[in-house]
Amino acid sequence: MLAIEQRLLRLEDLAAIADLRARYVHHLDHREWDEFVDLFVPDGSFEGLARVQGHAALRQFFSVEVPAMQDQFWHFCTNGTAQVEGDRATGRLSMEFISVTKGVSYVSAGHYDDVCVRTPGGWKFQSRRITFYFYSPLKDGFTGVPPKPAGEPG
Repeated sequence: MLAIEQRLLRLEDLAAIADLRARYVHHLDHREWDEFVDLFVPDGSFEGLARVQGHAALRQFFSVEVPAMQDQFWHFCTNGTAQVEGDRATGRLSMEFISVTKGVSYVSAGHYDDVCVRTPGGWKFQSRRITFYFYSPLKDGFTGVPPKPAGEPG
């Protein structure tokens, strides 16, 4: 059995990682770009509809390119897992994403795969990759297919 101090540190780490993931959703949905980008280490990366790395590229993608794809959007995340090994953690988080584009409501779901690292400023994302299971107009229900990465033919 681990010593009480090790067990307490593990619980603190898990709580901090859960908080990091929650702040990601809130800052992104509220378009708080300074706070959002600060959730990543300086060379952190995001992979999903595009692959971007570094604070400047993250800011450009999320503040310009993502809003150009959806007029409005909201994330709901659950079922987070995290495996902490020293100053590094990996895990998966389920995601539902609803959005409005050109007056049409969309529903989608998927998951995030995360690599987080402990920094002097707390836990941050080293990398975050999103995988979509489906993306469809709300009127069609859960029948869509994942969106194509940027640059791929429609």
